[in-house]
Amino acid sequence: MAYTGVREDFLACAEGRKPRRMPLFALGLEFDYRRAGLSYRAMRHDVEGMVRSQVQAVRDYDYDWAIIFPDDYIEFEHLGLEMRDDEDHPAMPSRYLPMDRDTLRRFTIPDFNRAMRCPVHLEMLRRTKQALGDSVLVMGRIAAPFSTLGLIYGIDELMYRMVIEPDLVRDNMRFFVDHQIAFGKAQVEAGADLLWLGDCCSASKFISLRHFMEFAFEPAARVAEALRKTGALLIFHNNETETPYLKEQVHLPVHAVNVGEGPRIADIKREIQPRIALMGNFDPAMLRDSAPALVAATAERMVRDNLPGGRYMFNTGEGVMQNSRPENVLAMVTAVRRIGDRAKELV
Repeated sequence: MAYTGVREDFLACAEGRKPRRMPLFALGLEFDYRRAGLSYRAMRHDVEGMVRSQVQAVRDYDYDWAIIFPDDYIEFEHLGLEMRDDEDHPAMPSRYLPMDRDTLRRFTIPDFNRAMRCPVHLEMLRRTKQALGDSVLVMGRIAAPFSTLGLIYGIDELMYRMVIEPDLVRDNMRFFVDHQIAFGKAQVEAGADLLWLGDCCSASKFISLRHFMEFAFEPAARVAEALRKTGALLIFHNNETETPYLKEQVHLPVHAVNVGEGPRIADIKREIQPRIALMGNFDPAMLRDSAPALVAATAERMVRDNLPGGRYMFNTGEGVMQNSRPENVLAMVTAVRRIGDRAKELV
């Protein structure tokens, strides 16, 4: 069951010390809210429903975190984005902002306790923390500056401007370093123990390693460094699977990097000798398509392979799908707990 030592065990894994038990995470938000009877719109607006979905998930699946991640656009609506508010679809802008100097000049950093839907997000964090206390890590989220530009201008436009107007891209990211630090601090003040720093537009499927280092690394590092000073724990995620990219990401001032599905974390650890924890990598498609026995065996083998030497925590690579089988999710977490509770012996 959830326990009050999870923060110390998270830090032990991040710092290469032996944890009492290995923290167990899963990106189960969409699966969780559907089980709680919530629509996408309710995820964005229903404070009581979102809190209920996370308390139920922690109770039923023994997760060591509760995820408050209503959508990717909460902190950007005040910039002038026109948003769709569909009942059963994720939040998306009806059109992107034009990427030019006039748009950038109009941007301001608001009081996130008052800006549009941001107070709803902060209240979700506040009430989840009140409900669960220190028995789990309550997780908020921010987009890294590079991926922020993909969210508000569109990925195609971001890639185009990197080539023809790189200074405009850099100037935008300078603004969004401060913007995202402010939103992250508001979440920490509301009760977030942990922040998910998402940067999926910076992955190898979008940009070269040279461009990652030139455009994405430093802004993400500045955000992480500032938020780490608040006492927040940080996880960087862009669903990366390529070792050269991961070799650079582990130098970000975060506590862990979440790895995408495919490569073996044990192999990556041996090659790059990370100074922080690696996590993730479990394929959530198994939770939808496989039998419980296979799910359990795969999860157990993954932990046995990855835990020796420490600097590892269990998580899915990407999100648990809505139509995943509950018995498979239970099989996964039961198998992980069986091994992870012996982490002190196995690290």
